[in-house]
Amino acid sequence: MIGRREGGALRRTAPAAGKMTKNPPWMLPSAIAGCFVIVLMSLTGCGPKTKISFEWKDPDVQPTPFAKVVAIAMSKDNIVRRVAEKEFVNRLPKQTEGVAGYTLISDSDRGDVDKVRAILADAQVDGVAVFRLVGADTQLQYNRGTIYYNFWGYYGWAWPMVSSPGYMMTEQVIRVESLVYSVASGKLLWSGMSETTNPSSARTVVDDVVRAVVRRMKAMGYVK
Repeated sequence: MIGRREGGALRRTAPAAGKMTKNPPWMLPSAIAGCFVIVLMSLTGCGPKTKISFEWKDPDVQPTPFAKVVAIAMSKDNIVRRVAEKEFVNRLPKQTEGVAGYTLISDSDRGDVDKVRAILADAQVDGVAVFRLVGADTQLQYNRGTIYYNFWGYYGWAWPMVSSPGYMMTEQVIRVESLVYSVASGKLLWSGMSETTNPSSARTVVDDVVRAVVRRMKAMGYVK
């Protein structure tokens, strides 16, 4: 947490998002074997915010733009899967052809690795973007906001708060793992862990995560 002084108070500002790690510490051997399921929630607090809190990329690969990218949301929920995959396609730049996974891979074929590999090869896809829900946590946050170094300034701020609610607030944090693979080599090129705070719906999470991932792909050079 970084502080800066304004008048008699010290304001707290959050550190920059998007810390780069050498390796993706959250990844497991079964990284793409889970379910991408998001539950609609009624939440309190401020509006939704999405950031990529950790990311990793292959340092030995020089990114080149994909010609055709397929989006695959790891979910047993057909609606969530279709919305996520279609939103990814809609967010891609016009120069990059995007394909929603559900238009290529049937529900019965999704669990068959060999069939999926053959389908993507036949479709001449060279890149894959995968999305998977990692967790949904409820956190209790202390929302103080301002530190006063002058007693009377602090007293004037704190006393009215004694009889008012708001010392603590509940935040919902949705964590989604996103991965970008090369179809030809099967290698992982980039992975990121996003955190969405206080989303109002599943659609909000999908929109924000997809937007953040496409932005990173464009910045790295995987899409034009």
